[in-house]
Amino acid sequence: MSGHIQGRRVDGTRGKPCSAGPGRAVRRRSGRGWALVWVLAGLVHPTLLGAQIPELPTLQGMGLEYISSSGFFQLLLSGRLDLEGAHVVNGWEPSTSPDASVCDACHVDLGREFRAGEGTLDLFRLRVFADIFLGEHVYSLLEVRTDRGRENFEAPQRTRLEQAFVRLVDGAGRLGIQFGRFSSPFGSYAPRHLTVLDPFLRPPLAYDYRTVMNRWRVPGSTEAFLRWKDSPDDVDLPGAPPVWDVPYQWGAMVFGRVGPVNLRAAAMNSAPSSHPNAWALDPDQFSRPSWVFGARWKASASLDVGASYDRGPWMAQPKAGAILPPEGSPPGTPAPGWREFDQELVSVDVAYARGPVMIRAEGIRDRWEVPNVAGMPSGLSGTLEVQSDLAAGLFVAARGGLIDFRPLRHGSLDGTPPAEEDWDHDVVRFAGSVGYRLSGNTGLLLSGHRQVQRGGPEGDTTFLGLRLWWAF
Repeated sequence: MSGHIQGRRVDGTRGKPCSAGPGRAVRRRSGRGWALVWVLAGLVHPTLLGAQIPELPTLQGMGLEYISSSGFFQLLLSGRLDLEGAHVVNGWEPSTSPDASVCDACHVDLGREFRAGEGTLDLFRLRVFADIFLGEHVYSLLEVRTDRGRENFEAPQRTRLEQAFVRLVDGAGRLGIQFGRFSSPFGSYAPRHLTVLDPFLRPPLAYDYRTVMNRWRVPGSTEAFLRWKDSPDDVDLPGAPPVWDVPYQWGAMVFGRVGPVNLRAAAMNSAPSSHPNAWALDPDQFSRPSWVFGARWKASASLDVGASYDRGPWMAQPKAGAILPPEGSPPGTPAPGWREFDQELVSVDVAYARGPVMIRAEGIRDRWEVPNVAGMPSGLSGTLEVQSDLAAGLFVAARGGLIDFRPLRHGSLDGTPPAEEDWDHDVVRFAGSVGYRLSGNTGLLLSGHRQVQRGGPEGDTTFLGLRLWWAF
């Protein structure tokens, strides 16, 4: 389906990885310098690290699997443990406004991509996967996850069922249907998230940056909406990103293959930008689902091209502000409901591999229907990344990303002609990574980025993080 099998890891282990999404508070800690020195020394002399860590055990290696005598029923277990530490520096300064308590609390959170002034994050992520096969036509994946991640940092840990889906395919594997809870089929990032094909600690910018779009607050007018980007004290941020990392939603998908082209169509219970609170199973959400369509073309052994489209409701029940009837509508026209405002996305991506080098690029056009705002605010985002193997188990990667928030036409409050103004401040990010596989199923990843918001009040952000992983 669509060039990959959701639920399977591309690094040889089973299970589709997950993300917690951005999250809660930054905590200050110290004493991490020795760890970075040790890792950097090991990357300069990889044999020092490689010789110290033998192959760690796996669940299947310990015999924790079941295969019936006929082979019809198979239960295979696997998992992955990630330990992460990250240091964040941001140029934002706390507001001196007497009404800024909400804003200051937001900035203590990670918000629009690490809004805290400075701090250290200590995270862990433990995932266990159960792959279940019934003959050649039925496959199911269950993923249980416990973590202390960005989304729920205040909790000591949280355990949940992250994925649970069933897939039915025909004998040739060319047609099939999948239903349950699984990662959104929009875009190109989900299939490689938290795999060896994802050489960074943070997602691409379009999957990570929080815009001023607010699911719970309604602007009074177009002019009021345009003030949000410069008045974070007045808005309960963080806002919605174009895509929330890797959304794990409930839905159903059909897929098929026509020659070298894989096609997919899905109905999901929330938009790609939706908050994790909206991913839970709620039958009412399927009255207006988010529709996803995609295609992937394997042009050659080296070149892979994909495209996808999504449209569906993105708002939650408003907590502040009122939705008004469209401007100029006859008296008595009822106001639209909050489920009637859609997000629309289009993505195009290309992947090219030759020898030790992998190049990926993706562009996304994002449009939103916003209550009481004329027109549809839109944005263009792009990502380009290059990864190259330097030696056995050692690689480097670089990535550049940007979001260009397009001008929104609005009237003038003083009677002057209408004007156009960007609805949020453009942002760019440059990232680099160095990774080393310590053994066949363990590795280290050192990754950092510099993010610059053009003309906005948020300030620039510097991020440096380290991950130690074990696939078992």
